[in-house]
Amino acid sequence: MKKYQQALFAIAVAAFLMMPRSPAYSAEDKSYLGGEVKYSITHANVEKYKDRLPLGLYTLIKDWGYKANVYDTVHDYEFPKVYVEATEKYKGTARVNKDGGLENYTAGLPFPDPKTGAEVMYNYEYKYSGDDFFWTTYDIEGISSTGKIKLIKGYYKRLAYQGRLTINPKPVIPNSEHVELKEISGILYPEDIAGLALLTVRYQNAKKGDDGWMYIPTIRRVRRISVAQRGDTFGGTDFTWDDYRGFSGKVSDYNWKLIGKKEMIVAYHPLTNNPKTIGKFLDPDKARYELKNVWIVEGINKDKDYVYGKRRVYVDADSWAVSANDLWDKRGSLWKYNETGLTVKKKDHVMFNYYQNMYDLIAKRCSLAYNAILKTNIGLTEEDFSTTKLQELTR
Repeated sequence: MKKYQQALFAIAVAAFLMMPRSPAYSAEDKSYLGGEVKYSITHANVEKYKDRLPLGLYTLIKDWGYKANVYDTVHDYEFPKVYVEATEKYKGTARVNKDGGLENYTAGLPFPDPKTGAEVMYNYEYKYSGDDFFWTTYDIEGISSTGKIKLIKGYYKRLAYQGRLTINPKPVIPNSEHVELKEISGILYPEDIAGLALLTVRYQNAKKGDDGWMYIPTIRRVRRISVAQRGDTFGGTDFTWDDYRGFSGKVSDYNWKLIGKKEMIVAYHPLTNNPKTIGKFLDPDKARYELKNVWIVEGINKDKDYVYGKRRVYVDADSWAVSANDLWDKRGSLWKYNETGLTVKKKDHVMFNYYQNMYDLIAKRCSLAYNAILKTNIGLTEEDFSTTKLQELTR
């Protein structure tokens, strides 16, 4: 049993960390961004900008010696026409039920004018991401408090069952079990855990937990596993299962509070998807920060034993992607800062995480996810998310 748990820890790393960076800049011309650094925020002047910084970023600058270079704000994200049309067609039909679940949603943005924290988070969950997407590879560096680095490589693929607009069947894949999505994550490196793969099934029912199956190459078997503890830390990294993509938990598992909408300085349009590290963070001169309108939402998990006491989520108002999280422990202390470097793949109308960095502000360590390659709307089917396929992927 212990062996299975260790394998689960390793594979789960893949899930949450793989959302990192995609090769947008190598695939498309981003020269229009241009511009010079408008100003830099350092330890010397950070108090001046404190009210416009996520608390975690403020702490990195104030206590870790980080620097945030702020550029002109660039609004270059647009939803595809079919998504805009679906939003208008189904406007006003979706609602959040008493259990925190989403009802009567068909396609498009569920809540064009959100009034609650849950509505903002469902906009994030159903932002345009394509009917499927596939990170064919990604890297993760775990940097300990002493500077020791652990490298992991993996992949991740996801199939949407609701809100489909491009690939048939649409707008939903008919299924009697009311599945919301399926995903597979796997590890390619290091060799001692290479081949591990995890299949997760999430349901529309707010009260029904996720199901999971894991392929363990050492025994060449698929095993049913529990993925109920989404707040667990896996593989020695600083991420939890709920942290990948900025937030990957089930929205209905939280009580959400809308703090408001505000201009904040957040990571946007990074200059590379493969930055070098300096100490325990990425090279500040390869990151790019902009003053963006974000929705600020706070969430407390309904499970009293959940690992985080509270999370504060910063959601980009242009794309509804998560740009950052502040995370508190059960004692009320600011514990972690989760930053995603958002960038636009204009050809596919996708906003995604060019990188994702999780900083443990108390233990003074971090985990950096980056160098992912993203493909969207490639025609993944239900057969691609079966236990049989799970085993075949490792061969």
